[in-house]
Amino acid sequence: MNHKSSAVILFILYLILLGCMLAHQDMLAMWLMTFGMLIEASINLYDQFKTKK
Repeated sequence: MNHKSSAVILFILYLILLGCMLAHQDMLAMWLMTFGMLIEASINLYDQFKTKK
């Protein structure tokens, strides 16, 4: 499956994460990282378990 929009959203999320780390906003950065990793894992699980056509 093509996940271009998800990849763009995650890229922006990780850019924001980098900005938070540079601004010493560690707790916000941890939440963003957790959220991004959960989205990425969910997309990977979907791809692994979807039925092949």
